[in-house]
Amino acid sequence: MIGMTIAAMTALGGIGVPAPASAEPKPAATAGPLACVPMLSTFQVVLPLPGLFLPLPSIRGVSEFRDLPAAPHGLNLPTRVDYRDASQGFNGFAEFALRRGSLYTRARDSGATWRKVATPGCLDGRIVSMSVDSNMVVALDRNGWIYSMDNVLSGPMLWNWTRLFGSPIWLWPGIQVPEHGQDRNKWSISHRMSESFVDARGFTHPTQAGLVQLVSLAGDGSRIVYQDPWLPPDHSYEIGGPLGGRFIAESISGSGSVTFVMNRYGDMYTRKYDLDLAGSNEIPGRYTWQIQPRNTPSAPDQLQERFNPGFAAISLPAPEWQHQPKIPGEITSRISIHDDGRRMENRQLRVEGRSNGRTGYWHKGLNERAWTFTATGQNLVDEVLTGADPSTDQSAQTLAAPSGVDFAGRLPGGWTARIDDYDWAQTTNPVTLTAPSGRTYRAFMHTTDGLRFVPRGSGLDTEPRTLAGALDVTKAGASPELTRFVNSVLDGRRIYEISLSATKSRLVISPAGLLTQPMVTLTRRTG
Repeated sequence: MIGMTIAAMTALGGIGVPAPASAEPKPAATAGPLACVPMLSTFQVVLPLPGLFLPLPSIRGVSEFRDLPAAPHGLNLPTRVDYRDASQGFNGFAEFALRRGSLYTRARDSGATWRKVATPGCLDGRIVSMSVDSNMVVALDRNGWIYSMDNVLSGPMLWNWTRLFGSPIWLWPGIQVPEHGQDRNKWSISHRMSESFVDARGFTHPTQAGLVQLVSLAGDGSRIVYQDPWLPPDHSYEIGGPLGGRFIAESISGSGSVTFVMNRYGDMYTRKYDLDLAGSNEIPGRYTWQIQPRNTPSAPDQLQERFNPGFAAISLPAPEWQHQPKIPGEITSRISIHDDGRRMENRQLRVEGRSNGRTGYWHKGLNERAWTFTATGQNLVDEVLTGADPSTDQSAQTLAAPSGVDFAGRLPGGWTARIDDYDWAQTTNPVTLTAPSGRTYRAFMHTTDGLRFVPRGSGLDTEPRTLAGALDVTKAGASPELTRFVNSVLDGRRIYEISLSATKSRLVISPAGLLTQPMVTLTRRTG
């Protein structure tokens, strides 16, 4: 797979061209993306690698918009663009709108004439959904194939399209979003170009490279799939959802590695999470599961952080979900998040709604507590959530069923371990440790999905899924028998780093490191 030739990728990418968009039922999925959308991009100066080239400088800046043809009359293009969703979006330079399968653009907040985006002929008129963040626009056709246009922080002369997405290094000739992710409010592109972020333990970390991920709701809305153009072309990576993965989201938006979800009652959660923050990519990042001293300094740049142990490493596990305050007014499920500054934490949340009979949007900063309303006078696009009670946390009123996947096994020294309702995508799963005395202790198993280069199936199956992590007994309490267990089994460490091999029938836990012997095998409990 990694050695696939460009000719072979071209052959794969050119199979199947869907019919033009219409009111007819959705056709069966084609075997590949639209062949006229190139692999090496419509602008042949650099490869389509926004994670490396951020962004190219404009040739003539805003004046380049005038070179694009004016939008035809009768399209009802928006007078203002306030949201990043499936039909409109913006970055700091331009704003975009989707009408009749084509993209239109103008300079941000200019109020200028809308102009038609140059688009490969077979895709123009067949775009059913779009998303823009930072330096990228992503469009989907009716079969869910991904097409990206980058350099959109530069003038339109440097905008370029490609159908490549996925490993190796953004060279896979086409990938689709999950089936349900194609629906309105069910997917979003996120392009991180922030200068820094704060990890789960409060340490600030510099960042120089960008990171792209596409987030989608899958299944009943409790699963969140993320696709990265440097990861295998599959749906095997997930962000474990709120409330132990049982929260059912109706809509999702992502920006700069911050994911924003809402349920049918207006309960909202956000999370800072991507491949790098999760601890899955040790090429640019240095991580630790251990608790670092509070006075450990932050590195001045990413290179020094990676190689100088005198600076703080990225703390694991990754930051958990942040429960956002409910909005004190009428809202819809149309949500949006966008960058509002140079740090990852500089994000603004927006939710369509009404206040005192006026239409507009509610908004606040990611870490602010109070919502503010801005009236726009625009018609509401989505229906008002009639069941939402601003005074009540309704997060648990529509929960997915527990996984029902229970594992148990024997540890050295006569101890046993049990994990109930295991969810592999969750960053943290509770573990019940039982001593020979019969006393139980509550521990936690933190994990992060491993870095893979070949596709695999979603969830757990018969193929081992390798995760890195730690068994954490820091909150298990204190007793002589627990101390003996920690000293004899966990090498004296209350945060014991592990490697986990997971299938649907067993979890094999080994000490972290190469060629280590398994410490315990937990088998699936039935009945």
